[in-house]
Amino acid sequence: MRAWAVGAAVAVTAGLVAASPVEAATADTVSSDRATVREYPGRLVLANAVRGDRAEVTAYCGGWVRIRVSAGHAMATPVGWVLRGNLTRASQAGGLDGVPERCGTDGDRWRDWVGAINAPFHSLREVTVDGSTGWRRITFGTGVSLAAGAECTPSLNYTRRDESADVVDPGQRVTDLDLGQVSYRYVTKDGAVALVSAPHPGGSYGVWAFVPASCLRAKGRPTVYFDEPVVQLRDISGLATGVGYPDSAIRGRGCSAAVRSPSLPAYGYWPDPEQAHRPDCPV
Repeated sequence: MRAWAVGAAVAVTAGLVAASPVEAATADTVSSDRATVREYPGRLVLANAVRGDRAEVTAYCGGWVRIRVSAGHAMATPVGWVLRGNLTRASQAGGLDGVPERCGTDGDRWRDWVGAINAPFHSLREVTVDGSTGWRRITFGTGVSLAAGAECTPSLNYTRRDESADVVDPGQRVTDLDLGQVSYRYVTKDGAVALVSAPHPGGSYGVWAFVPASCLRAKGRPTVYFDEPVVQLRDISGLATGVGYPDSAIRGRGCSAAVRSPSLPAYGYWPDPEQAHRPDCPV
């Protein structure tokens, strides 16, 4: 009887200490200096997680994982998608064992966050390059400048508020960015905070960060967004970047005119209005 009791106690203790494979797979930490938290794999950035943040992995889709972050710093949302390689355990072989595959989750979360965007999804703009006018795919933000002052220094995160305006977190400023190469992506739903990108000096890629929307200054154009004619296409497959396409190449692809944001028209377009509400294609 004593031996049975001791064995049972050991088994219970072991059960308390050793988590099941599913439980073990969900607990992780951010291993990279910064991990962009997005509303859908590869889509809009909502916040930034940083090295050491604890994360619960709840799903995966290809190379992306859906996490819930436990952080000691401000984040507008702790829930979103990050690249698998940004995490300690998930990046390893077998690190996602027991985690469900759930592609398609969060595809429309942008509706709760974005008030206006520099260009809508699957869009092209009509521009003239070397004397030739054509429709070119939009793959990034418009170049902008930032007003002077510490309050206009980009921050990795902001605090989202319900009763008052969103506010950039001054405790997460990013001071080593090339502010001569800032690009604007979107403004939050209340119009108070803007997402921008800027590289480190000499860097080849940008760091996504947030600034007060009032800090944005147009650069080489009258607006902080693309002010040329912009169209959305249902089918953008096969269209390369850096190529000016004639009108005939975009007809028949579900073309419609981009819609200026009804609430914040000074900051660009409504990201993805219902197809039935979009104006006819201008070509």
